Amino acid sequence: MVNARDLATAAVVAAMYALLVASLPMISFMLWQVRIADALLMLSTVLGWPAIVGVTVGCFIGNFTAPWGTLSLVLVDAVLGSSANLVASYVAYKVAYGRGFSHKVLAAFLEIIIVSVVVGSYIKYLLEWAFNVNMPIIASILGVVPGSIIAIGFLGTILALAVERRLADSRGAE
Repeated sequence: MVNARDLATAAVVAAMYALLVASLPMISFMLWQVRIADALLMLSTVLGWPAIVGVTVGCFIGNFTAPWGTLSLVLVDAVLGSSANLVASYVAYKVAYGRGFSHKVLAAFLEIIIVSVVVGSYIKYLLEWAFNVNMPIIASILGVVPGSIIAIGFLGTILALAVERRLADSRGAE
């Protein structure tokens, strides 16, 4: 049974993710990207399923603003990108939900690997089909890694720790 708080949390995370992607298109797409919205993936380590659903739905919606030129390529990005977010945030949830800092670092590392491999693998083909840019798949994957380290590893871990601390403080005040 889904409760209203979880549904509202998922909706807010989805809206924030989609808004960040849509409002920052210059750094949210292509090979060299720092998708700031990906920082929200780490919320799965604190908020659980609502965050997992939120980053999955938010990515699907946000990726409709992609500059690929055709609806079919945009759909590829929306489906595969949101699938990457689903898997990455679920893995992070399993590794670090309710656990300490070292588990969050491991979760961030795993999310970086999953997002970089999945997104880097299909971006190679999107770039080829949309812009006739051909590159080795390893170059495409490695192109996504730096932005994922910044967004997920750095910003996302800080965000997760801050939200976790805030929730602990508010529960302690009750």
